[in-house]
Amino acid sequence: MYMQPAQLPNHHDKSWLKDIFFLSCILGSLFFIMLGARSLFVPDEGRYAEIAREMVASGNYVTPYLNEIKYFEKPVLFYWLEAAAIHLGGLNLWAIRSVNALLALLGCILTYCTARTLYNRTTGLLSALILGTSTLYFVMTHMVSLDLPVTIFISMTLFAFILGIQHPPGHTRRLFLWTASIAAACAVLTKGLIGIVFPIMIITTWIALMGEWRLLSKLYIPSCLLIFLLVAAPWHILVGQRNPEFFYFYFIKQHFLRYTTMKVGHYQPAWFFIPNVIIGFFPWIVFLPQALSKALPSTWHLRRNNKLEIFFLIWAMLIFIFFSFSKSKLIPYILPIFPPLAILTARYLQQAAFNKLFSGIKTGFTCLLGISTIIAIACVLFPHYTLLPDPKTAALYLAVAAVILLTGNSFACFYSYRRHVYKAIIITIVTAWLFLVVSFSAMPSIDTRTIKPLAEILNPILTQQDEVITYNQYFQDLPFYLQRRVTILNWKNELKYGMQHQDTREWMIDDKTFWERWHSNKRMFAILGKKEYQSFIVHYADEKHYLIGETVSNVLISNKQ
Repeated sequence: MYMQPAQLPNHHDKSWLKDIFFLSCILGSLFFIMLGARSLFVPDEGRYAEIAREMVASGNYVTPYLNEIKYFEKPVLFYWLEAAAIHLGGLNLWAIRSVNALLALLGCILTYCTARTLYNRTTGLLSALILGTSTLYFVMTHMVSLDLPVTIFISMTLFAFILGIQHPPGHTRRLFLWTASIAAACAVLTKGLIGIVFPIMIITTWIALMGEWRLLSKLYIPSCLLIFLLVAAPWHILVGQRNPEFFYFYFIKQHFLRYTTMKVGHYQPAWFFIPNVIIGFFPWIVFLPQALSKALPSTWHLRRNNKLEIFFLIWAMLIFIFFSFSKSKLIPYILPIFPPLAILTARYLQQAAFNKLFSGIKTGFTCLLGISTIIAIACVLFPHYTLLPDPKTAALYLAVAAVILLTGNSFACFYSYRRHVYKAIIITIVTAWLFLVVSFSAMPSIDTRTIKPLAEILNPILTQQDEVITYNQYFQDLPFYLQRRVTILNWKNELKYGMQHQDTREWMIDDKTFWERWHSNKRMFAILGKKEYQSFIVHYADEKHYLIGETVSNVLISNKQ
């Protein structure tokens, strides 16, 4: 099968470079702004930042460790990228978050290039801007997390495939498909087997629906498989050789049992991702029903006229269904459906504006104004009904964000009714950009879970001989801020499997060991949650302790002054 694209790249067309420069400035400023301004979100950011820190500190780039315990829940590529960022930019929050910011920008540029090649320049620009200003994509851009990188690598795989088959069999198609193989291998090295399962599932389903089985013989499958294995296999083999327990835990427990059973945790009902897509794809969610409706062929025999749209629909639909049936669900899991949804939405808006089909666009902007009103009210009320570290600052930022959202989308709605569609879209993009930046600026004054304030109290007085204990829980960000291993009391959770294969009795302790050390001559620091501290005071009223510091949620105590 050879599909003639709407517009192949012209290397002499300077508009490509101009567009990429424009998107890099607009979206790059959005993604890189305030990267280091807030504390690590817990648990994920604290966990993954610490694994990368320990990798750099130990020089062991094969076996990941968390608090010096083997950690095999995820593969290694993201840790390598984080470690490279630490080597280049130092051990700071801006450096470790810059990895996802760069990948997010790359994802938008790839979305632009793909949509422009398959459709036209306007669709390409809108696709990238829609993706970059959607709420969940923006949030994950500022997070130390694996969901954004695996989204980019899966998208790169599928983009390279659909672009590759636009060309006849030969050198160019081969290069595209080899690129897809490398990207799929990177996705596997980022978050496991979904990196290859999703592309195979999506491509095979699409080929079956199109009835183009002959295409399989022209995909250079043997060489693609070889390239995939050359990239993906070496680390898996090497870590398995060094850690015989790796294969069962990683492949069986973290892939199959995590998907099919509730033992691993994160269980949510089947409809869990519906509200998360609605919120995560805001503000563009108001145009998604129209976009999906236009992308579907009116009759089955016309499906060949919508081959590209059907490909993007299958991409979004299969991943959504796959995770909806999973027994383990977290909000960012759904992020890989956002690039195809951005392209479908952009395609709809471009066609509707070009063909002067204003009804659906007016409906969308009306809904957008209604949803914006609800969000604005929630932003204003939130600081007054929630215990926050800095409620005044939070209230200020959120009030400004609410004004931006209401004002901007009111103008967008107004221009949509005046049939100035592109003006309305541009205003929506600018409004989303400003709203995301201002509302995210409130995060440091909202985050009640961070342990950073107590770590900043502890660091100047902490010596190498002192011991730091997390009491009946594990604060994932604490080792990163202290740049050292901490002792954990009565908590195992995700560290349990690693504990079975190494001696951790020195720093994974029970109550008996805790009190032996607390009564010794050694200076001990313990961090507790506020409720845990109240229980500590009641049950151990005779035990002497000194309150060193506290936050909204946690306290720091010591056995000595």
